[in-house]
Amino acid sequence: MKITGLKTEYTVTPIGIDTLEPRLSWRLESDTRGTKQKSYQILVSSNLEALSAHDGEVWNTGPILSDQSHAIRYAGKGLTSGQRYYWKVRVWEQTDSPSDWSEPTWWEMGLLQETDWQGKWIGGTTVPSDTEAAAPLLRTTVQLDKRIANARAYICGLGYYELWINGAKIGNNVLDPGFTNYDRRAFYVTHDITTNLSKGINCIGVELGRGFYSIQTKNVWNWEQASWNSEPKLLIQVNITFEDGTSQWVASDETWRTASGPRLKNSLYSGEVYDARLEKSGWTSTDYDDADWSKAALVTPLPVKLQSQIIPPIQIIETVQPISIRHTDTGRYIVDFGINIVGWVEFRVQGNAGQSLQLRYGEKLNPDDTVYNENSYVHAESQTDHYILCGNGIEVWEPTFSYKGFRYVQLDNWPEAPGLDSITGKIVRSSVRTTGRFNSSNPLLNQIYEATNRTILNNLHSIPTDTPVYEKNGWTGDAHLIAETANHSFDLLLFWEKWVQDIQDCQKPDGAIPLIVPASAWGWDHAPVWTSVYVLIPWYLYMHYGDRSVLERHYSTMKAYADWEISKLNEDYTAHSVLGDWVPPGSTDWSPPEGSRLMAAAYVFHILKTVGQIAEVVGSDSDVKQYSYVANKIAESFHATFFNRDKGIYETEIEAGYRQASNLIPLAFGLTPNEDKDQVVQHLMHDIINVRDKHLNTGIIGTKYILPVLTDLGFGDIAYAIADQRTYPSWGFWLENGIHTLMEEWELKSRSQNHYMFGTIVEWFYKYLAGIQPKAPGYQSFTVKPHIVGSLTQVSAEMETVYGQLLVSWQLSIDGDYSLIVTVPANSQATIFIPAAYSDGVTESGVALEFARDVKAIDIATKDYAVCQVNSGTYHFRSRILPSQLTRRTL
Repeated sequence: MKITGLKTEYTVTPIGIDTLEPRLSWRLESDTRGTKQKSYQILVSSNLEALSAHDGEVWNTGPILSDQSHAIRYAGKGLTSGQRYYWKVRVWEQTDSPSDWSEPTWWEMGLLQETDWQGKWIGGTTVPSDTEAAAPLLRTTVQLDKRIANARAYICGLGYYELWINGAKIGNNVLDPGFTNYDRRAFYVTHDITTNLSKGINCIGVELGRGFYSIQTKNVWNWEQASWNSEPKLLIQVNITFEDGTSQWVASDETWRTASGPRLKNSLYSGEVYDARLEKSGWTSTDYDDADWSKAALVTPLPVKLQSQIIPPIQIIETVQPISIRHTDTGRYIVDFGINIVGWVEFRVQGNAGQSLQLRYGEKLNPDDTVYNENSYVHAESQTDHYILCGNGIEVWEPTFSYKGFRYVQLDNWPEAPGLDSITGKIVRSSVRTTGRFNSSNPLLNQIYEATNRTILNNLHSIPTDTPVYEKNGWTGDAHLIAETANHSFDLLLFWEKWVQDIQDCQKPDGAIPLIVPASAWGWDHAPVWTSVYVLIPWYLYMHYGDRSVLERHYSTMKAYADWEISKLNEDYTAHSVLGDWVPPGSTDWSPPEGSRLMAAAYVFHILKTVGQIAEVVGSDSDVKQYSYVANKIAESFHATFFNRDKGIYETEIEAGYRQASNLIPLAFGLTPNEDKDQVVQHLMHDIINVRDKHLNTGIIGTKYILPVLTDLGFGDIAYAIADQRTYPSWGFWLENGIHTLMEEWELKSRSQNHYMFGTIVEWFYKYLAGIQPKAPGYQSFTVKPHIVGSLTQVSAEMETVYGQLLVSWQLSIDGDYSLIVTVPANSQATIFIPAAYSDGVTESGVALEFARDVKAIDIATKDYAVCQVNSGTYHFRSRILPSQLTRRTL
């Protein structure tokens, strides 16, 4: 057995963290089945030498009887700003002998107290209020007279910053720091700059961008009127320790020098205007003469909490080349990258000084072969960069403080024909790790999987955005729908924890939550179908990652939100909402024709049931009873109000015909009494099969639930038929028409081609086709129950749990031979359902199931499955499927 994957705050060797009780975690790796931790011991030391001598002078837990291997809160001596702490762990299995100690790892603290900050907030040159100032440049020089042992830069540049030392850009982050509710908190970022400084004179330079903090572009969400909106500002502190043990700090103050840079405008919505003639060559170098620069202005300090940024930063993840560049009849060039990506392009060009070039980004083309990127929500041009040549030979440029969603880039006024190697696309997003994989015998499902993942990633920009083209906002409904899907494929715990904190920062004293997060004054309509996010995502995080921290940290404010929803109920326990089953097929205004009352009541019920589950976890029995009582009242009212007994269906007072979502959601949430369930199911299947020829008719809410509900009801083949469609409305319809990301609408006229909210089908891939579902938080215990549906003959899925890699792979031959491989991570266990004609014909590694080593056969009356329980390890099952079992249930 080996101990691997040591992390602090779910990060490998993080620097600059500021939580006083960081969470420690590790994994066990073993080729032996049944590996399970019985106890652990952690040592933490302030120096590596002491730790190597097994001296945990900062924290020595001693042997702790527990199988917990993640989310273990540090509980040692008080932690010190800037201090590095080393730690290691050993574990015991079922014997009395401990394992070897793990390899040591470390974390490093940031600035923990306000008094640790010696710097002052500074800004650029003051300009008239009706003028958008160019991006300010700020610089200082410092003489260092000793050899440097280590150095850290702690920086908060709002809205964005680029840090340079001695002519070199520091770090790989872009669009840094992440977007927050700036009237409640802002992030600072820690950089290790030990190798960037040297004995002698050093130059520190910073360019500031606007981001959402200082946006000036007028827009319907009124970001330019946000309470925090002001000119860009900087706080930076460099802490240096010399080899002789002495130290020195350098910080922002009024002695810094400033000038306006060549970036005349920068806007997340509009793009950038850059005049290369105004570049100040060498301004981040020590020999640059800044005598004509002004003194930096001291500005009003940010009156909010400064918090260390621990989330995966936004970075340039990948560079891609265009597949073609066309010269149009109008003299423009159209650059085509083949798929929708997010970020920007870098170009090389040569031309005359003063010539203004234009780059117009978009996801699709107009009929006249120009790039379409009109944005009615923004009162300015959209996604367009302007570059003014300096005329000094070949010029290379890329934007710095804006990003775009695009497949095409239109080049206007280009001085020469661009070659494919002169334009490079840069994919820019939060640098989250990919942790899941899915593959099947159906190429269409694989394409849907890839399109969904691509769209999710395109919308991760320190918040979950709803489109990288038009809004860039964190819509709550979109996010809670996709969260479970995204968690299967990506490591998103820290990302979601940050965004849940943003939700809390937005919350009003009465408990209300906005529709977009972060938020300012816009988006406060009542829509529980959307704002349920504050309850649902924390619950999803707990179940997927097994860490209850987010539940405990937010429980009181989640309760305030739930109580606010209760206060908004009508006297008959019905609810209202401005949003319902958004963008169903054929919608003319994106709203569902049946209205939103039914969905609102169902979601308030769902909110209260989930808060009740959370109350059980945090140990509040009285809250469990309270929320269960109100939830039951809503359930009674819901059925009485919306169930038409004569028709046997759920409907609202608005005549809209049969609506699939109105009948799916009661089934999904358990709102349908048993005595009426058969009628509801019968009418649902009639509509899907007979009326719509096995097509869905759902918006984003119903779409999340349609395939799981059908599969749970025994109609997995019908669910598969819906997933496998290539005609409208379906995922395949998009792909058949050459679109390789997800659309905002089922129709091809869709405004946006980069919306993840219909990607919830991927959750069904993992949970039903592969059959992986958690029984205990974090998948310490889980079930594997694959569903053989449609024409599928092979499925494999892999996902990284907090305990290790979980793998399920099955194959079915034309003769009915079935094989199933399951890998259970160490310290975990699984209940496995093996599709089989007869349980006594099932084998594991060639041995009959009841005699197989490390396998416990379970006698459960489950049709078409043999059931067993296993601990960690890899298991190879084989069985036979009868031809009659391959004939699917239909109506």
